[in-house]
Amino acid sequence: MGTLAVGRWRARVGRPGGHTESEFEFARDGTAMLVVGGTGSGTWTQTGPDTFSYRINEELTEAPGTIEIAQDAVLRGDEFVSNGNAVVRLANGTTAREAAIQITAQRLG
Repeated sequence: MGTLAVGRWRARVGRPGGHTESEFEFARDGTAMLVVGGTGSGTWTQTGPDTFSYRINEELTEAPGTIEIAQDAVLRGDEFVSNGNAVVRLANGTTAREAAIQITAQRLG
């Protein structure tokens, strides 16, 4: 599992059309939570000495469904940069949209 990403992170999420701010928490047991800028949960896994991946399903606020976030990250000190995609999936399982996103984060405390 690893301890590489364990902690709370303030993130800048870059997506088509702009940026938003979020906070993530990665726990020792491999769980991942989106705690600011939305709510969601998932998992994270250390993939190398300075790399990890995470997957989080964020609850949609404007309609029933989720945003599926899938990212691969590189850690440098107390910062990471991750790249991947986000898929907006409606409650009936159809894909409403998909976009490439980049997340830059700093460890808090």
